[in-house]
Amino acid sequence: MDAVVMAAGEGTRLRPLTERWPKPVLNGRAERVRALSRDSVSALMADVPAVMAPPSIRAGRDDLEGWASGGRPPLDWPLLVRPIASHAGAGLARLDGPRQISSYLAEQPEPAFYVCPFVDYAGADGLYRKQRIALIRGQPFVCHLAISEHWMVHYLSAGMAENAERRAEEARFMAAFDAEFAQRHKGAFAALHERLGLDYMAVDCAELADGRLLLFEADTAMIVHAMDPPDPFAYKAAPMRRLFAAFEAMLRESVV
Repeated sequence: MDAVVMAAGEGTRLRPLTERWPKPVLNGRAERVRALSRDSVSALMADVPAVMAPPSIRAGRDDLEGWASGGRPPLDWPLLVRPIASHAGAGLARLDGPRQISSYLAEQPEPAFYVCPFVDYAGADGLYRKQRIALIRGQPFVCHLAISEHWMVHYLSAGMAENAERRAEEARFMAAFDAEFAQRHKGAFAALHERLGLDYMAVDCAELADGRLLLFEADTAMIVHAMDPPDPFAYKAAPMRRLFAAFEAMLRESVV
């Protein structure tokens, strides 16, 4: 084995192994992987003008119950609330005011939550667009564009396979990514690479009307794949080949 890539999200248990490993370790500083928690990422990117990273805090059930009883949360309504360990939208809800807290907690038994302000990123047509971008030593590579009527956008639930118009928009987006989206947000991607300091990671993001990059999440373990069927996703093949080739080149360069 010539090299290792640390790809476990917030991988604190891997630190002793990676410290003793005699070969190159990409993403090898465990403290940087741990810093990918939602609250840490928002704090690290808070003062970057090109990025909107909504402040994210950790709150216990007692905090939420206090807000429901008249206490004032440290962030403005509406709020997004999700259990600390949840992913893929599990337990994620938009709360428009304190009256919704009790019913939310009745359905969520977890002891602690992430809380952040809701940012309305709908386009002029009322649709929400979320991009997944891989950063390989700071260079951005497009993974997908998901388009949905709902603010909680996930590719599998957005109906992309069933909607030819949205697939056509994704195809145009991917084909023009290097010349357009990547250039518009060049400063944002450079800041993400500098602040988070990882050889490889991926981000979920959106483009705001004022030109900033709205950052949802950054992680080393986001799903990036080339498993979509050629029909109707033939347009994805070339961008994914470029992404995988760049990742392989990074590995080869690390062992020279």
